[in-house]
Amino acid sequence: MSISIYGFTMMVYAIWSYLAFVNLDKIEWSGSLIYLPHGARVLGICYFGYKSIPALYAAEITGPVLVYPQYYFEVWPVASIASILAVVAACELVQWSGRNTKGTIFSPINYTNYRTLALIIVLSAAFNSIGANVITSLLAGVLIDGVVILRFFVGDVLGSIVLVLFLSALFTALRNNRLLVSNKE
Repeated sequence: MSISIYGFTMMVYAIWSYLAFVNLDKIEWSGSLIYLPHGARVLGICYFGYKSIPALYAAEITGPVLVYPQYYFEVWPVASIASILAVVAACELVQWSGRNTKGTIFSPINYTNYRTLALIIVLSAAFNSIGANVITSLLAGVLIDGVVILRFFVGDVLGSIVLVLFLSALFTALRNNRLLVSNKE
């Protein structure tokens, strides 16, 4: 399972980097408004639990550095921990709120419910945009303003939604063409 998660996340990094870093020198800021790797974090932790964290962290460390090493510096391993813990915190918050309130949109907690997955995406993007940027600001001495935090938030949300919708469409097409067998049939 860990090798599969690592391979999938590295593939997502490769696709995202190709889309994000084409003509990067023509814009004045680096980064992406559709950060696909956040979707890989969310899907890995939501569907495979905490045992996916080592593979996700390995991909967080090696993915950006192998793909485009000029833009990632020595504080990236610590910021990556904050990024993964943001998803863990969002999952725990959603599960905790679902246990303590009955009859809401949160119950039952399962990740086949897109509302729950969307809530985790938004919460983890908020936690990640604040946490990773605060850590980067403190450790690297870089001044980060609210626009950067907002750009990270929007990029994480849009990237996760694009990845989830793409995988949903892919697996639906495979199942409809009987190339993927479902246990429900």
